[in-house]
Amino acid sequence: MPQLFPKRANPLIRWAIVLVVLGIGGIGYVTYAVWRSPYMTRQRVTVDQPVPFSHEHHVGELGIDCRYCHTGVETSSSAGVPPTDTCMTCHSQLYTDAAMLEPVRRSQRLNRPIE
Repeated sequence: MPQLFPKRANPLIRWAIVLVVLGIGGIGYVTYAVWRSPYMTRQRVTVDQPVPFSHEHHVGELGIDCRYCHTGVETSSSAGVPPTDTCMTCHSQLYTDAAMLEPVRRSQRLNRPIE
């Protein structure tokens, strides 16, 4: 039975198979790298806050424990945003007329989270 391809085609086919496998692996690696990059995870993107808040002031200067506001921090994968009632525990007595806390007071009045 005669051969369909000449013998010199064997190394070409081997190299083609190797290049296809490496190409698929490379595409997979690049896809994974982009997917996990700060561009996709929005790691360094600053989000405008509706209420100015400083951890340095509340935790550093006032000494409030992180777990007071972030109750699920030890059992969850993220600290999360505390409910309005937690903020108003102190701010119903301190800075009650501060304009910057109006979104917090409105949130408690309407029983809705701050957007």
